[in-house]
Amino acid sequence: MTAVDNNRTLTYNSSIPEGCKKIVFTEMEFIPWDNPHNIVSAEVEEIVYRVKDMMVVLLFLIGGPGNVINMAVFYKQGLQDRVNLCLFFLSLSDELYLIMAMFVHAEQVYLQFITKERYGPMFTFLANNNLIMFLGFGYASLVLYAIIACERCLCVINPLKFQTLLRTKTMAVIIIVVYVLVVGLHFIVSFRISIGCMYDPVSGNAFNTPVIGAFYKKHKQVIDLVDSFVFGVGLPGIVMTVVITSTIVTTWKLRQMMTWRAETTSSTISAREVALTKMLIGTSVLFIACVSPFALTRFCWLFFPEMNTGRRNHNFYLTTFWINKTLSYINSSSNIFVYFAMGSRYRETFFSLFSRKSDQIKA
Repeated sequence: MTAVDNNRTLTYNSSIPEGCKKIVFTEMEFIPWDNPHNIVSAEVEEIVYRVKDMMVVLLFLIGGPGNVINMAVFYKQGLQDRVNLCLFFLSLSDELYLIMAMFVHAEQVYLQFITKERYGPMFTFLANNNLIMFLGFGYASLVLYAIIACERCLCVINPLKFQTLLRTKTMAVIIIVVYVLVVGLHFIVSFRISIGCMYDPVSGNAFNTPVIGAFYKKHKQVIDLVDSFVFGVGLPGIVMTVVITSTIVTTWKLRQMMTWRAETTSSTISAREVALTKMLIGTSVLFIACVSPFALTRFCWLFFPEMNTGRRNHNFYLTTFWINKTLSYINSSSNIFVYFAMGSRYRETFFSLFSRKSDQIKA
């Protein structure tokens, strides 16, 4: 039985050892990670991979409690407010994304000191049962950033008219639709990842590795289309364009309004809205810094076929992928610092939450 994966043909024989399939590389000049034409060596890719795992654990210890605090603050401020509703669900998406990442990468940190394998029982279970779909909440966060950036931009341009056009209930419906569509489509993409046990008769080693599943093999064109053009280029490209454009327009309009306010002592936007807008601009800047490398590299991967798994620049592809994943985890973990540094109302609510808990403990 054979299956073709990029530049290699895999030949399976389930004889030795039990539960594994024998793998023989044919019709290829080099094993992908040993190709001498790789821009990045296998050793460098391995280091970046291991550092990424350690970073995820550290970031979860920061972002896990941080996103829970964010949700508590915005819930206390009131979810009937449109912006609070968006920020609450943004924190929820980031929390679910980090939890799933922690399940995957904490095991990989453990394996570094035990077997040196990349895919342990936890990841194998998650991948083979399509639970990797929950990483789609990271993409849902991308869309929420775009929605928040648009909301702020329109609110600054014409606050009175926009308040009547977009109600909180409408925003809630939009967020639900985003979750269903994005996470649902990511469920389809999750069929790309299946883990199987392989046995290399040359080295005598058995190891877990990604394999081509039956469902993916049958629907490969559709799944690859969704992965490449929705999650690869379309979604990141559209989101980055919207966020960057909205942030630039919002910043320019806000400065214009602040100048007008200083000259005339009047403004169509309140001081509270100004402070909130500055805080949201801060989150957009953080988002752009962390996510733009991902969007750029996905475009490169689309137009340069050799920058992919199993191709000449296999190691370079994986190295940039691990770096981009780490940046996405940084983005999902760091908003609490922006909120606390730039949001006066956030700080007030934050201290009121903990002062009340402190009073209850003393009582």
